[in-house]
Amino acid sequence: MLNNIPKTAWRVITAPCVVILIVGSEAAMRLEAVSSVGRQPTPPPMPRRAIAPPQKPLPGESIVFDDKGSQFTLFLPDGWKVPSSGKCTLTIHFHSAIWHAIQEHLRRGLKGPLLCFYPGEGSSIYKQAFEDTSRLKRLMDKSVEEMIRRGAPAGTHITAVDISSFSAGYGAVREIVKSPEYFKILRRIVLCDSMYAANDPKASGHKPDPTQINPWIPLANAAIAGNKTFAFTHSEVPTGTYANSAACALAVIKAVGAPILKVTKGSLPAADDPEFPLLYRSDKGNFHIWGYGGIDGQAHMTHARHLGDVWMALDAAGCP
Repeated sequence: MLNNIPKTAWRVITAPCVVILIVGSEAAMRLEAVSSVGRQPTPPPMPRRAIAPPQKPLPGESIVFDDKGSQFTLFLPDGWKVPSSGKCTLTIHFHSAIWHAIQEHLRRGLKGPLLCFYPGEGSSIYKQAFEDTSRLKRLMDKSVEEMIRRGAPAGTHITAVDISSFSAGYGAVREIVKSPEYFKILRRIVLCDSMYAANDPKASGHKPDPTQINPWIPLANAAIAGNKTFAFTHSEVPTGTYANSAACALAVIKAVGAPILKVTKGSLPAADDPEFPLLYRSDKGNFHIWGYGGIDGQAHMTHARHLGDVWMALDAAGCP
């Protein structure tokens, strides 16, 4: 993927407390920050990691409910509490076994409500589910209803939404970010090898269709401005008839003008994994795209198995 970046001239960009040297080459655009404003999260290592269904009940309550023929699971971890103000952040996860999504969010320290949706395989099923633009509001209302039933204040209301997805789950997320109403309350979005697109009919090869990349750009720009957080990790797994996650990542980076830093072995723990090393990172404000190696099924699955680690990296850096 890095080889697709065009040559650039030597440039020095200066701003208060910032000096950035951008060096162009055929292999990559290297960015070296002498000093930077703010604290950037550290991409986590993604080695093989065994997972398994829990042997005992997860610490919390799972509430399964139906919305127009689709099942959703609301998980309330032990000790969850809505403050007296009634303000609540709802976390939503798309595409993983429900037990795994809950495990990963508990592992990263989630204390609030988690809504999970796993209808099956393929991005189309997620896209179609959220083409119903009123669905997310119904799900939020139902989640609030269940929380009030279990002791939350009568005035409980959702003021922010965090979303994570793996693989095909992006189909739902892309529909949600298109909505101006929902966009206002989105706070953090984490995509774990979870953005694909049809091939651009006007280009050769596996270049993503711009119409399927464009919905992500307002979110990326809002993260760059510090108003939201957008983190996207990807593999290099090739796809036969559509643009893979690596190609989509490059398209988003190019669209927002974010820098790319090639990561060398030994520079970060994530760069040293023998199978799925961190190859590059693109960070600007609260916008983060981290590219990892690996071209097989395990390279894809390792992103789901490190969902919790990506969230912990954001939390450790104080990403809002």
